[in-house]
Amino acid sequence: MNPDVSFVFDYIVPISLSHQYLSSVNSDGNHQKLLQRRQELSNSTTKLPELTTTTFQQTLTFVENFKRNQHKSITDKSRVLLQIPQENTNDNKTLTPQQLRYQLNLKLEQLIRTRVIEPHRVINRSNILPASPIKSKIVPKETFPRIIIPSYLNRSVDKSIISLSTTTINTTVTQDDLIDKDSLGDNDEACEEMMEEEIITFLQQQPMLDKDSFEMETEEYEAEFEEESLRDSESDVDVDNTFPVDPALLLSDKTRRVGSTEVKSGFIPSLFANVPPTIRFCNETERIEPLPLPLQKMMKWKMSSITPNVVKSAVLRSGFRLSDEGNDWLGTWSRHMKPVCFKAIREYQKINHFPGSFQIGRKDRLWRNLSHMQAVHSRREFDFVPQTFVLPADFLLFKRVFDEVSETKESKWIIKPPASARGQGIRVISKMEQVPKKRAVVVQKYIANPYLINGHKFDLRLYVYVPSHDPLRIYLFDDGLTRFASRKYSTSVKSLSDRFMHLTNYSINRYNSEYKSNNDSTACAGHKWSLKALWAYLKKRDVDVADVIERIKDLVIKTIISADSYVNVLTKANVRRKFSVHELFGFDVILDEQCKPYIVEVNISPSLHSNSPLDINVKGSMISDLLNLSGFMIPDRKDMSSDGSSRKKSKLPKSLIFDRRVLPQGLSTDEKVKHQYFAQRHNDEQIRKNIVDLLTPDDLRILVETEDEFARRGSFERIFPTNQTRKYLKYFETPRYYNLLLNEWITKYTRNEDRGIALLNTFCRKEIHLQNPAVDTNHMWTQYQKLHGHLSYRENDNANTNGS
Repeated sequence: MNPDVSFVFDYIVPISLSHQYLSSVNSDGNHQKLLQRRQELSNSTTKLPELTTTTFQQTLTFVENFKRNQHKSITDKSRVLLQIPQENTNDNKTLTPQQLRYQLNLKLEQLIRTRVIEPHRVINRSNILPASPIKSKIVPKETFPRIIIPSYLNRSVDKSIISLSTTTINTTVTQDDLIDKDSLGDNDEACEEMMEEEIITFLQQQPMLDKDSFEMETEEYEAEFEEESLRDSESDVDVDNTFPVDPALLLSDKTRRVGSTEVKSGFIPSLFANVPPTIRFCNETERIEPLPLPLQKMMKWKMSSITPNVVKSAVLRSGFRLSDEGNDWLGTWSRHMKPVCFKAIREYQKINHFPGSFQIGRKDRLWRNLSHMQAVHSRREFDFVPQTFVLPADFLLFKRVFDEVSETKESKWIIKPPASARGQGIRVISKMEQVPKKRAVVVQKYIANPYLINGHKFDLRLYVYVPSHDPLRIYLFDDGLTRFASRKYSTSVKSLSDRFMHLTNYSINRYNSEYKSNNDSTACAGHKWSLKALWAYLKKRDVDVADVIERIKDLVIKTIISADSYVNVLTKANVRRKFSVHELFGFDVILDEQCKPYIVEVNISPSLHSNSPLDINVKGSMISDLLNLSGFMIPDRKDMSSDGSSRKKSKLPKSLIFDRRVLPQGLSTDEKVKHQYFAQRHNDEQIRKNIVDLLTPDDLRILVETEDEFARRGSFERIFPTNQTRKYLKYFETPRYYNLLLNEWITKYTRNEDRGIALLNTFCRKEIHLQNPAVDTNHMWTQYQKLHGHLSYRENDNANTNGS
């Protein structure tokens, strides 16, 4: 706590109640409580400082000066108010209680004006004074008393305008807002007694926590920038010509240790020159060096009704402020929106969804897209989804298949609402009359031979992160959850109605008395394991876990590609900049008795609620790595301000803030020619290899973004693109230039990543990646074609090989 704030808590002591007032208070016993509080305070060992009459004379002089200068501007008055005299401890004479109260309220006014005390923590005196006749009223506990302006100040400053720092800038209070002492009688003392009751209650509610060495060092770090942050106020009249932030220090990747804890920098520096850093996030076992206060002011996280606690904790550890108001936020974790709503997202903001991602998030759309891929390519290549029908549109087709299967053997089907979650409305059936004929449902062939562990059915929750759809980049978290049915599996038709046996959702099985929780992420116990624990279990039973994981990756990539075209169209039409959208998917996968994976569903808002240490360990680590991958940046003040007020403040260092020139942007004519050239020849392998021979500024921006993102991946694995994923390019509805570019770049430098990064850095130092259009002819595709167009592709390829 700031020393000036503790000064207010320690020294504002109201005057005791008069006997006349006590006799007038209603007899509900409240005055007895007030007297008891007064006695407790009197018995306290804390003593008030002795304020001298000399100081009081100086204060009166200050008031008279304020009265004479009341015609001046608010800025001039603020300067006068800051000249509050300091007490002189050489004088042994003490002030009267009234003089003490007046002096302390002047001090409180100063602290509010200098923004040491948050304005919303105080309230006006008129808000806590009881109406006449006097009735006992207790101030709400969440507030802190506002400045008490004594009545003799009202007479001294007649009809003056006093500027107060409240929730809005330069709010003014006239004499009409002040209450004359003569009309109050003893209400001054009543108000002060209620203030004392509130202050004591407020102090008693404050948690008494022992500070560790890290917290003490953090406070010292914040104190270094306190003076600058005060000058860097939100007021438009506050102009700060100095800036204490050292970019070289903040961009250093060095870490320090506090005890056994490693403290990392608040920024993750880029691998490349002239590229701004991203904000660092950490899990609960790590620590981050707080960013300077001027930078923290720009870090605001927009809350929503579904923001998970693990997300809140992660952003708070990085220095974000949580708010549900305003539009100056950097990130949010909220529900999916209609595509048109994405148009309101600013360039530097990030929202955790893509427009159109419901194409795989809804069970009926997921099947439509995958069945389309089966028709275009082959059912064999997309055999990881059970046979599915969308009713009532496919009712006749389903009935024919149902009759054919039931004639040969017993058939089991699972019915799901198309857009439900947490197992709602899901049931297993075996008779045609159990199928609804008019209600919209998805009917899927039930996997009757699941892989069982200890006799229980289970499924896998995989966390898949997509930071970009053009180019498509997919990451798979190396851990997840294994969720078991809480009752042993049976193939009997009589057990089909048992949801604890056939459904693996935690939201369902937790209500079973047989459900056993598991708090150890490494243990194979209970009805919920970590994914790593499952892999270890299967390895001991000679299961080819590597093959299972590769099949799962294949399933994930093909599923996301099935909706790629739709998502890209909506993103291009509704999102200002692709930087602003990213998404976490929860893939639910089940293994049959041969350990072949099948997709159950895809969640576009997977549950991140953490009900156990196991959940916290898995989801907390995943979220911190995901936020690091997403690449949040400190925005420029002029981007956040619409009224131009930021121009009056000091500018943030350009090397630390969001720079739209670094991100992919509109293509120049030269770059459009290159895109069209390779898109039309994407089937020619020799031509595709030449795509990285000459890199345009736009190519550099895409590659720099990709390499920086890959360096921040943490425990995520990039499963697309890799040097083995060229085979997936044929599944895209239309060839995308950026996918071709990344595929060839990764293939070329997969065994020599440092060389590729060094090449990009050479161009970034020359600021080639910031040009639009290209100025350097060495990075113009049309010029390259003129010089090298006469070479055959084989000669060109040999020249590149010899040069490398």
